[in-house]
Amino acid sequence: MPSTLSTPKRPRHDWTSLPYDIIGSEAKRFLAGDDIDSYVAFRATCSDWRKATEDYPEKAVYADPTHFQPSKWALLHQRDDLVTLVNIDTGRSFCKNISLLHKYFIGATGGGLILLGELTEPHRACVLNPFTGSIARFKVPVPVVGVRAVAVTTAPLMVFISVDHGHIMWADQDSECFKRFWCTYSNRPTCMTHFAGQVYAVDKQGSVISSVVDSVTVGEQRPHSAQTISMQTIIPSLDTSHLEPKRTRTYCLVESGGDLLLVRPPCLDKNDTFVHRVDTERKVLKPVSSIGNRAIFAGPVRCLSIEADKFPGIISGCIYFVMEPEMVRGDYKPPGVMVFHITEGCQDLMTFGCATPEGCFRPLTLVQDLADYCRSIHYSELFEINAREWALDLSSDSESDESSYSETDDEGSYSKTDDEASSSKFEV
Repeated sequence: MPSTLSTPKRPRHDWTSLPYDIIGSEAKRFLAGDDIDSYVAFRATCSDWRKATEDYPEKAVYADPTHFQPSKWALLHQRDDLVTLVNIDTGRSFCKNISLLHKYFIGATGGGLILLGELTEPHRACVLNPFTGSIARFKVPVPVVGVRAVAVTTAPLMVFISVDHGHIMWADQDSECFKRFWCTYSNRPTCMTHFAGQVYAVDKQGSVISSVVDSVTVGEQRPHSAQTISMQTIIPSLDTSHLEPKRTRTYCLVESGGDLLLVRPPCLDKNDTFVHRVDTERKVLKPVSSIGNRAIFAGPVRCLSIEADKFPGIISGCIYFVMEPEMVRGDYKPPGVMVFHITEGCQDLMTFGCATPEGCFRPLTLVQDLADYCRSIHYSELFEINAREWALDLSSDSESDESSYSETDDEGSYSKTDDEASSSKFEV
């Protein structure tokens, strides 16, 4: 016999009518953790939640890719329209299909912005925010050669690119061509990163290079642009005469815990300091004896600092020195990672098994995945297309490249003038 007792209905919570202060505080929490995708989904819930967050931050320009600019994300994988990014502070991964990747993929910044090239010639550069879909277009064509690192600065929006040939170039949205900073190939920059509104790089001798605004005479008014920026050595190289010659050529720059750190492989002397904090104000290096709860992956292409507790299997207070595959007796030695415990002064060696000459192997562990990110240059579709058209041999190794640039002028690094830069504009 069915029951005739009425069941009281539970009150229905109307989440759309939450107080604005609660909605605003939750939105700030997403942005503080760089969870931009969660913030965008949060605002898309309903009109009331959008109204509660429309004034945060003030004067939002949603067509600007640097609005809600990602800073704690690393692009680990890109294949066709699918990208995979990871938050280096929380360990949360983010996968997304981005239709705008039908443009030529060139590279990505350390924070997560993506550099693209337009499909039609002259393949002008574009900067895409994968979380908001905002895109900025430039007049300059993207480089065809291998892009090692990409950085983006604001006010005005500028893109910096480091390439294999040993120079750094940059342009703003009004630039007709790249302005460049040239180095000899034997002392080319090995790492480039964005820190506190400036772009920093380090060469093979350990000298720290920074983007600076050119000085102006009294009363002269020059708008801030790519033409008023130059790259200068702000800190000379360290005294590494006591180290093995091979190890004096590998330096990395990385932002870790709010500081800019200079890292080089340790020597056999346990008392030797191989981590320094770059004091960008005084332009000096200060020894660092601990990196706290973080772990640093230092590779030949990139350097990455992560919150170790958020990544299973990663040991805090350690530096993972990523090694390339080496040719041993006609065969390639498997790539690996040397793990150095800073406070204990000891080191371990990890190998990853078999690898092809190109280093193309399937990552099996998180350590291997992060190591591959620091070792590999992002795949450039435009480079392969042009290489096939020009019938280039893509199997040539770095030694042939080095011989091509070994006769570069040794007078030192310099920044080209506007006229010189216009004569060497990229042709694609």
